[in-house]
Amino acid sequence: MPIRSVTLGLALCTISQAYAAPPVSTQNAPAAGPVTVEYYYRVRWGAMDEFLRLYRKNHEPILREMKKAGWITRIEERQPFTHMAGGQRWDIRVTIVYRDAESAVGAGGRYDEAALAVTQRLYPDGTALALEEAKRFSLIEEHWDVVVKPVSAD
Repeated sequence: MPIRSVTLGLALCTISQAYAAPPVSTQNAPAAGPVTVEYYYRVRWGAMDEFLRLYRKNHEPILREMKKAGWITRIEERQPFTHMAGGQRWDIRVTIVYRDAESAVGAGGRYDEAALAVTQRLYPDGTALALEEAKRFSLIEEHWDVVVKPVSAD
């Protein structure tokens, strides 16, 4: 493995370990088929434009490539229209529908290998990417992930 790949992998692992939300559990997710995960971000006041610029530059292209490869079936971004008072305030929600549970939470599996390969292809300068992603994560006050499932009205 080239040194650049090792550097990128270590940088991404360091970033993900330092800023990751608690692990997502698929305990209540469907046993087979698509898994939907909502990623909530509360961004430091006044830093939303910078957060979105870095997200769109560095993370969104990886998600789009993973969608092209079939690991992800849908990506949706939403921001609240009104300010929320009290409770769990969030500034942006990214909903991703993964093709299966392994794609959603399979740490160290084939999805992670594919994502690393995409990242290396899109961002050959892993050090620059790691620095920009560290900056993006420094703008986050709080981040949490929620696996959701449909609820029948019956």
